[in-house]
Amino acid sequence: MATVLLSLTQYLAYSSTLPSLVYPNPTTLIITPGIPLWNPYTPGNVIGTTGTWLPLAAFNPLTGQFWPVLARNWTIEVLPNGSGILTVYLRRGLYWFNGSAVMPFTAWDVYAEFYIGVKAFKWFYPFMLPQYADDVRVISNYTVQFLFQKWSPTRWIILLTTWIDAPWQAWRPIVDELKTMNATQASLFANNITKFTPPYWALFPILHDVDKPNIR
Repeated sequence: MATVLLSLTQYLAYSSTLPSLVYPNPTTLIITPGIPLWNPYTPGNVIGTTGTWLPLAAFNPLTGQFWPVLARNWTIEVLPNGSGILTVYLRRGLYWFNGSAVMPFTAWDVYAEFYIGVKAFKWFYPFMLPQYADDVRVISNYTVQFLFQKWSPTRWIILLTTWIDAPWQAWRPIVDELKTMNATQASLFANNITKFTPPYWALFPILHDVDKPNIR
C-alpha cells in the first residue's frame, strides 16, 4: 500500500556549533514502503524530485563558468602518460540532515559516491577503470582525489556536477564489500546494490554559517 511522505520545512536554531537552515524545500512524494528511494544507483528512482542534494560544483555550458558548491576549489594535473589527476578541496561546515539529526559532510561521502559508481557501475569508463577504483582516494577529511587512467577534457566536468547523495555512514558496508571483490565480481554485485534501501539524509538545506557560499 502506498504511503505519502511529506517533507516539511525544518528550522534549526543557530548557535556557534549548530548548522542553520538556508534553503527550505518542502516536497510531497507518494512512495511504496521498502523501495530503494534514496539509492542513487537504482535506475528510474525518484531521488531527483526532492532536490535535497548538491553537486561538487555547478557548471554553465553556455559560458563555461563554474560555481563551486560542495567543493571550494579543485586542481587538475595532466600527466605525460595521458592520465590525469583531479583533486577536489571541499567546503567545511556542511551537514547531512535526516529531519532530526545532523552529521558532517566530508570527503568520505564523496569517496563512497564515486568508489561505488566506478567499481560496480563503470562510471566514467574507459577513462576510469573499475579494476582501479582504489584510485579514488581520500587525502584528508576535506580533500578527495581522482586518478583518470585516461584523461578526458570533459569527464571531469561530469564528475564535478554529479550530485553527492551517498553518505558514508549509510554506504560504508557496500564499499567494504566491494573492496573484497575484483571488477567482474563487483559488476555482478551491482544488482544487489540497486536494491539496497539506505536511510534518507538530505544535504541541500544544511550549511554552517561560517562557510556559506554567496547564495543569491
